[in-house]
Amino acid sequence: MMNVPDRKGYRVPAKLFSALSAFVIASVVCLSCMFSNVNADSEVVISAVPKQTDIGPGDIVIVDVVADRMPGITEFGPVVFSFDPDQAEYISFEQGKELSNYVFYETKVDGNLSITGKDQMTGIGVDDNGEETVTAFFSSEEQVTLFSVVLRLFPDSSGEVNCWISGTGDFVSPGENITVRTGSGVTLPIRRTGLSSDATIASLKVRGATITPEFNPNITDYSCSVERSVTEVQVNVIASNLWAAVIVDGNQHLSIGENIVSINVTAQDGSSHMRYTIHVERSESDVPNDASLVDLDGNTYTFLDAPGDVQIPSGFTQTTRTINGYTVPAYVREGVTSILIYLFDGTQSPGFYFYNSNAKTVRRYDPENTIIEDSAILKVAEIPSGVVIPDEFSPEIFDTGSMILSGYSNKEGDFIIYLSDENGNRDFYFYDRNDGSISLYRFADKKAERLYSFLFDVFLVIAIIEAVIITVTVYIVRRLVSDRTNPRPKRV
Repeated sequence: MMNVPDRKGYRVPAKLFSALSAFVIASVVCLSCMFSNVNADSEVVISAVPKQTDIGPGDIVIVDVVADRMPGITEFGPVVFSFDPDQAEYISFEQGKELSNYVFYETKVDGNLSITGKDQMTGIGVDDNGEETVTAFFSSEEQVTLFSVVLRLFPDSSGEVNCWISGTGDFVSPGENITVRTGSGVTLPIRRTGLSSDATIASLKVRGATITPEFNPNITDYSCSVERSVTEVQVNVIASNLWAAVIVDGNQHLSIGENIVSINVTAQDGSSHMRYTIHVERSESDVPNDASLVDLDGNTYTFLDAPGDVQIPSGFTQTTRTINGYTVPAYVREGVTSILIYLFDGTQSPGFYFYNSNAKTVRRYDPENTIIEDSAILKVAEIPSGVVIPDEFSPEIFDTGSMILSGYSNKEGDFIIYLSDENGNRDFYFYDRNDGSISLYRFADKKAERLYSFLFDVFLVIAIIEAVIITVTVYIVRRLVSDRTNPRPKRV
């Protein structure tokens, strides 16, 4: 007779096994979810997209290199854009406008353009665990233009021109593992033959200025502004067709106010024309709008144009300097650190100030109490309460002929004044009345001088007494010796 096992004996292990299995599965699911949130896989597709399709020999061809999305990329590349080198030549590239915070690096080799980009505004932080975190400045789930490539078809180009992405490099994202895939390329048939009627331009730039609106070959009217010091602008134009004639006029001898610069384009066929216009506004002021300066103490000054009749200190010449990000008129002198600039502090009347870029100090220029040396600028300063003037010096006013100095003099004729230098250091200076030269002055220690004089007199007297004693002693000794060696005869 067989013994049938008790079913109740198996119920406990079965329940334990089921519970353990459920725990393991739940743990795996949780861990997978946890890690997927930290390092999720994401795909980015890089493609080439043309801006025009009707092309012919000599034409400009612009191809955008786009990413279907940019999920917080801090750096990418090298993305390699390739083209048929026997059909077109490379002209230039421009980075995508949405990626203005990136720095781009370019390498060109035989029909291959390699572009690397790096985000310069990456955020660095610390999480709750004290670990460093990195955050990308730009992120988009929409299509983004990484860069645009400008090519020129050769005069004898025919058939078709091919452009494609031959490499993508790495796309680095702090929060995701990025997989990069190559998308579509471009095959453009060269259909047009004969003379070109294209009188448009493919690129328009004004050196040192930004035109508005943003350039578009179909927009013919633009504007920009330049500083008063600019009398000529360099206009860079690339015609859409190689054989189009481009004439730039009106970009020289700019007047104050509005100037009209025209770009006249004649197509290869000689009958098609286009005219582009740039309204260049030359500022009436040498100072950029809202240009200001903040000194070391937090005081704010506004840059102004110096009046035409203002007197410039001798030895200073006018130039420009970049201060606080603004290019402003300034006056400089060789050997002098500080520069002279015309400012308004909001309370006093506008005037010249000395600005020391090293110390970040701003001091008002007062011709009546400022001495300008070959290598220093010194200003009359108040004597602090703790500084004592020696008794032998008394107050004196000295007229140099160009300014009146308030100082002190002694019986020897030394004339001293208390001055501060460009760095704010204060001290007494000796002023030579004959040649006007200035040098640091150090007071002699009169107490020590009198003590030394007294000691000298004492030692001099002692020396004289010692000399007399020695002389008398020598005389007496010699006399005694003489008497012994040559005794005098005694009288009987």
